[in-house]
Amino acid sequence: MDKITIYQFTDPICVWCWGNEPTMRAIDYLYGNKIGVEYVMGGLIEEITTLYELKGSTREIIDQANSRIAENWIKASERHGMPVNTRHFALFNERYPSSFPQNIAYEAARLIDPEVAKRFLRRIREATFIEARRTSQMDVLVELAVETGLEAALFIDAYTSGDAQSNFTQSRMKCRRNGITGFPSYVIKCGSTKITLNGYQNLSTFHAIIGRLSEGRIKPRRLGPSQANIIDFMRRYRSVYPAEIEVAFGLDKPRTDLMINELERSNKLSIENVGNGCRLTLCDNAKTSRTGRRGKVSATSQGDATKNTNSSNRQASDVEKMQ
Repeated sequence: MDKITIYQFTDPICVWCWGNEPTMRAIDYLYGNKIGVEYVMGGLIEEITTLYELKGSTREIIDQANSRIAENWIKASERHGMPVNTRHFALFNERYPSSFPQNIAYEAARLIDPEVAKRFLRRIREATFIEARRTSQMDVLVELAVETGLEAALFIDAYTSGDAQSNFTQSRMKCRRNGITGFPSYVIKCGSTKITLNGYQNLSTFHAIIGRLSEGRIKPRRLGPSQANIIDFMRRYRSVYPAEIEVAFGLDKPRTDLMINELERSNKLSIENVGNGCRLTLCDNAKTSRTGRRGKVSATSQGDATKNTNSSNRQASDVEKMQ
């Protein structure tokens, strides 16, 4: 039987792609290597000043665009359940007016290690939506690459060699060939059969398509929502959000919140308030949360981004000047 592969057409800063992270993680956790998952970069914002019909100076237009994007993120978050941090939102400015650098960065990472590149993509999303970092900046991208296991020098070489840019161009052409006009979109392939899905998707949709394409031979693992299984899920992915537990284990929100709070009370996980939600980490992996305090999973306070610096920033400085 031909292997089933899910292609997500995406952009690292697309809020609805961030909202589909629980589904993508659930597919990975429940199906493992039975299902292939690949990401195709589409380039959501080439130039922020042309995204909306706004008037004023370039700075005024960018400020207005940032405000609109922040509003859209909050509305999307309220629907899909993944938190966002929009306090002091300034993802774009005159020097960094595009999301293309994040797309090219993913392609650079993929040249080095395709599997690590997927973790890097997730880390870019998290830094963008939760930590409110301007992830188009080269020093930030290098830092995130190093955090996910890539060597800074190799990443910078891959980013600047021209191959990553060329692959990004090819990915955008693939979007056009498949008629993709919005993100996320999906193409699920099995042999010569191809199914296209446009927009945000529920896990049940993928279950149905996988069952159909495999004629019922590929099935997800059946895992009950026990504390042990939730801990196993968190151990695998380290940084987790309540919506991801909810989707992976087929829970409703009240039951998810109850189980998370039980694990927090038994000191098995740490709850960090971030943006309009919270981030969860196992206590073994996160002895001290970034906020320095615990919260309940219903917390809605906005959290300031914590910006880390390390030696990789210095290695990226020369490249940053080229942007």
